[in-house]
Amino acid sequence: MNGSREVILGRIRRALLRPGTGHAQEHGIPDRVRSTPGRVGATRLFDQFQEHSASVGGEPRVCADIEEALEGIQKLVAGAGYRRVAVSHHEICRRHRLAQVLSDLLPEVSVWREEGDADRPGSRRRNSRQLAQADLSITGADFLIAESGTVLIASAGSSRQISLLPTAHLVLATPDQIYPDLGAVFRQLGTAPEEGRLPAALTMITGPSRTADIEKVLIKGAHGPVRQLTWMIGEET
Repeated sequence: MNGSREVILGRIRRALLRPGTGHAQEHGIPDRVRSTPGRVGATRLFDQFQEHSASVGGEPRVCADIEEALEGIQKLVAGAGYRRVAVSHHEICRRHRLAQVLSDLLPEVSVWREEGDADRPGSRRRNSRQLAQADLSITGADFLIAESGTVLIASAGSSRQISLLPTAHLVLATPDQIYPDLGAVFRQLGTAPEEGRLPAALTMITGPSRTADIEKVLIKGAHGPVRQLTWMIGEET
């Protein structure tokens, strides 16, 4: 694990130091830490995310590469007894052919890709039924927010249901997706409609679903997954 940690922290540093219009720019925000690697630090960003995610019941983890992540998924499925796994259309899942690879690695488990054609008759309803029966869903992240341990999914390639209906939700992320705060994320997206970068919906996930509405007794899984896992894969992007 220590080796994996050093590998990924090195890649985080390189990703955050790349020039561009994203989280490496300085912006004047009063009374807040500026979104620059020099002020925040790549290691601090990553440690912050892990700390805050774990503090609300999330399960963050570092994987040196996709092979380590696949091995971890096999152990997760076997250990929890999951039998139905849904994989999203997110770019990271497509790039690694996750649905096909997991089908080969887990022949005793039902693995499928979520249905993406919402315009096809009955597609939404069928997709909802399938996802509601899934033990585990696997998606990608679009942003990770260090100060709150939040995963932000903005991709139009998958439905919001895939992160809400299954029992457990696993998010795969890469080092260049870590941002210090929500303000830095919106600066990357752009806030003006004419910029055309704001998605129709943003899903923000901070730990597993939980509520204490009834007699202040904390209950997990009331409105979503009982488990929220976020695995950082140390790959070049």
